[in-house]
Amino acid sequence: MKAEKLLISPFENDIISEPRQVKKSVPGLNEKPLEALVLRFEELLLPEFPRKEKLAHVQLVSSIEKGYGKSHLIGRLFQKLNQKATLVYLGPFGDPGSCWKSILLKIVQELNFPDRLGKNYSPDDPSQLESFAHGILTHMLVKAIESGSISSSNKEKTIKAFEHLSLKDFMNDKKSFQQIKKKHKTLINLYSRQLRDNGVYLNSSPYSWFGVLFNYAYFPEHYELRDTCLDWLKGGSIDPDEAKQIGIKLGDIGNPDMSSEGMNGLCKERILDFCKLAGFFRPFVFCFDQTDEYGTDIMLAKSFGSVIQVLRDDCWNHMTVVTVNQPVWTQTIRPWFQDAQADRLSPALELEGLNKAQASDLVKIRLEGWEEVEEKASAEFCDLEWLDYLFSGSKQIGIRDFLQKCDNRWRVLIGISPDKKYSIEDYYNKAVEDIKTRQRRLTFDPNILLWLVKEAAKGLKNINPEKYSTRKNYFTLTWKSDKIQYFFGFEGGSHWKRWQAVVNEAELINSQNSNSKFIFFRTPELKKIPGDNWKSAEIINNAKQKYLCIICMEKAETAKLYAGYDLYIDAGEGNIPFKRHAILDFLMEKLDFFWKKIQEPVSCTANNKKPVEKVTKVTNDLIDKIREIVYQDRFMSIDDLMKKLDNSISRELVYEAQEYIPEIRIFTHPNTTVFQWQNQ
Repeated sequence: MKAEKLLISPFENDIISEPRQVKKSVPGLNEKPLEALVLRFEELLLPEFPRKEKLAHVQLVSSIEKGYGKSHLIGRLFQKLNQKATLVYLGPFGDPGSCWKSILLKIVQELNFPDRLGKNYSPDDPSQLESFAHGILTHMLVKAIESGSISSSNKEKTIKAFEHLSLKDFMNDKKSFQQIKKKHKTLINLYSRQLRDNGVYLNSSPYSWFGVLFNYAYFPEHYELRDTCLDWLKGGSIDPDEAKQIGIKLGDIGNPDMSSEGMNGLCKERILDFCKLAGFFRPFVFCFDQTDEYGTDIMLAKSFGSVIQVLRDDCWNHMTVVTVNQPVWTQTIRPWFQDAQADRLSPALELEGLNKAQASDLVKIRLEGWEEVEEKASAEFCDLEWLDYLFSGSKQIGIRDFLQKCDNRWRVLIGISPDKKYSIEDYYNKAVEDIKTRQRRLTFDPNILLWLVKEAAKGLKNINPEKYSTRKNYFTLTWKSDKIQYFFGFEGGSHWKRWQAVVNEAELINSQNSNSKFIFFRTPELKKIPGDNWKSAEIINNAKQKYLCIICMEKAETAKLYAGYDLYIDAGEGNIPFKRHAILDFLMEKLDFFWKKIQEPVSCTANNKKPVEKVTKVTNDLIDKIREIVYQDRFMSIDDLMKKLDNSISRELVYEAQEYIPEIRIFTHPNTTVFQWQNQ
């Protein structure tokens, strides 16, 4: 048996961090709630377009305690609704005042995931957003041909061709593509009229929406314009010249000096528009998970109740799913919902634990690919006497509880003491490895950055995090210390006017309190501030010499921070055997590099430049190479895999590439990551 195989157990990964990573499921386990959700979703699939459907309730999924498979159920739902719905997984938001901004950001980030789950997809396949845009635009085109607004020599043949034309085939059909490109302004006029004729009224101009969808779907090589499209979809301000190129109306550009409240309202409207447009394509599925966090703050719970009500009452063409742990829900979240908000929720779909037969099936699934010990281990684990003992006091056992018992039994089987427990350090290192295997996770998340300076920072000496509020709310949290006051803002955009407005407010505050420092964080994928040709570059650079600090995070730093946040959330939900205060004590040292960057003099960070990271795209050749190597070895560490690849290939690229190979199962360990081949 290989050394790395001894280090890990097939039963130790008992927490689902990313629902799209769910591979196989135990037959019959929680089929009833899964089928109930699928049936509810199918109520949205009326044959006539545009659809304007609303479900009677937001779907509530409940477990009697942690570890009953809520996140796993979401993963199974995603598999069932693959290419039938636009799938969005939503963790908790952290600021009640910017809840819609946070949700919209996450929606757009989720739309970057591949449109197709499972086998045989590649980096060349469309994302959910590309499919969303193409699906709507081709539907509009077909309707225009049907109505005679667009003439065709062979109407029936043309309609049939466009009805089933994939984005890839459309892009490869140079003749059709050039015709559409040439006439796209005329087409957008027709599409806007279609919306009006069908009684679909958007908060932003249809011309703006169709311009964004058209440019994003059909011009992947125009990176700058695509980024501008994404900024607009997130509710951000954009450059007027770029807006004109895309076709975004002047009134839809967004005021860069907009208040936090105004921005939150705009983001809510953008979500409503997304759902209205989904009536011409596929419905959305919004899944709110890790909801225990809303029970930590009364205002968070109240804000979550408001979100539930708006989604149910005002949004078309979607199904919203909310997962809860029953004790936390009934004691700390539901009491803060208004009755009208609670009425929007369905009767709870209760999750069940494993029965004895299902427990045996789960063991067999987990042992697939462990050839050296599979036969013996399977016999050991499926031993009726042991299973009878486990189920002697109950007909059901929680899934995570059973996996933990199996993990202990596994260690005895292979000669490792079952008493050896993970330390906080082990859990943290494992979380860092897990984050690295999910490269899409390393993007701007204002909720985690707020948590860093609000919760994780509470152990700092002479620091007292407090909420901060002004009319614009560019800064939402402050630290007060003996010598200096720190102000924190969370801006993911890159519009020069927005940043000039931020600097203007900082200048005003600093004029009243010269011992001030204003801090922003930028994750690796964000553009540098200021841009090279910005009109406000000189003003911003001068501010960086005096009181403005823009911390440009590297991928490794981002992974460490996000891993710390995940550990904190897991502790709060009871997923690991440590309390939150112990996690925060531990992270005080692990996140020391952040505390130093925040507290060092502005002069030290004035020239803090965005890290230059080599940008290399995943290729089909790399995917095939990794697939071949892991298939042959069946089980190998990331270190061994890297030795068999070209030296120019980075670990980050390998982690990104493996997401396109569903046969590979990832095991993260405090010291390494292991790749295992599993037949589908």
